[in-house]
Amino acid sequence: MRHSRRGVVLLALSVVTALAISAPSTASAVRTVGLSTGTFELSLAGGQSGGGEVAVSNNGDEDIDVLIYAADQIVSETGSIDYQAPSVTGMSGLGTPATWVRMVIDAETRTRGNTPYVSLAPGEQAPVAFELEIPEDAPPGDHQVIIFFEMFGGGDADDEAASADVTGRVGARVSVRVAGEVFEKMEVRPFVTRTFVLSQLVPYTFVVRNEGNIDKRIDARILLLNGDLEEVASSLETSDTPVFAGTNYEKAASIDPGKQLFGRYTMRLEITYPREGSEVGASDAITIDKTVWILSLWLVIAVIVLVGGVAVWLSWRSARRVDARKRERERVPGEAGDTADAPRARTREPRVRRSREVRRHSARSRER
Repeated sequence: MRHSRRGVVLLALSVVTALAISAPSTASAVRTVGLSTGTFELSLAGGQSGGGEVAVSNNGDEDIDVLIYAADQIVSETGSIDYQAPSVTGMSGLGTPATWVRMVIDAETRTRGNTPYVSLAPGEQAPVAFELEIPEDAPPGDHQVIIFFEMFGGGDADDEAASADVTGRVGARVSVRVAGEVFEKMEVRPFVTRTFVLSQLVPYTFVVRNEGNIDKRIDARILLLNGDLEEVASSLETSDTPVFAGTNYEKAASIDPGKQLFGRYTMRLEITYPREGSEVGASDAITIDKTVWILSLWLVIAVIVLVGGVAVWLSWRSARRVDARKRERERVPGEAGDTADAPRARTREPRVRRSREVRRHSARSRER
């Protein structure tokens, strides 16, 4: 079987999770587990195998027991990373990358459950060799495996409660690229900010999605530009951050221009990442612009108060006019009565006059 291996990238310890000490036995006790190497990079084809070696050591002053196992890297939709040891009962098909790992420990081992562990005295170390056997039909692209070294102690190693005394783990990352058709596809979806902002801080959220089958390292930068597209403020959100194949990187924050702005601005998101296969270090970029109106909260309050005051004044003026018209219609009852009876009086006067003339004419006729 042909072996292939890239050089070791890091010679320092790669701490995957922080050491947690729940109840030290003495104030001066120090329990620390260390690794000689933190990262491996392998490039293999289906059916090939490759590996490396890492030494685990007890860098403290008390005896420790160290579990040794491989785990898969699980990345959530929000970009948070978790690690999961494969379940033997749940394995099927090709299995997961962690199931491709075989380890050879050059020290006396025991098992806790199905997991091997070594006991180390202060200053003692144990070499651990590992080998990845890539299945013939493994999917091409980048895959991640973490070889964890998790310590426990303070009691009987076979006692499940012993791990409650001191626990912590460090890990060596194994990145393996399986040969075959690889493709890169980076997208930003979504990139969100507010259309109207009533404060000095301008919030935003963006998600970078790696929908290809190879890992990419990205730089993300936020810029705030004025109407002439001149930079007013900028913020480097992340630099050389890995976005693993099939996972996302999400960021939510605010940019502070340093003073209160007013008017129309452009918020720009720039994502850059190395171009696959480029020998001159060329990079690709994704640029997205969003329009933002920045207003002072006090100015908005003043406008609201002014508009409200004008509305109240117009309402008061209208009410006064209505009241005046009402009072004009509701005059003194006597005057209203005279006004109402005047037409009738004018109608009766001609009738009385005609009656008087008729009587006079009759009297003259009798006299004759």
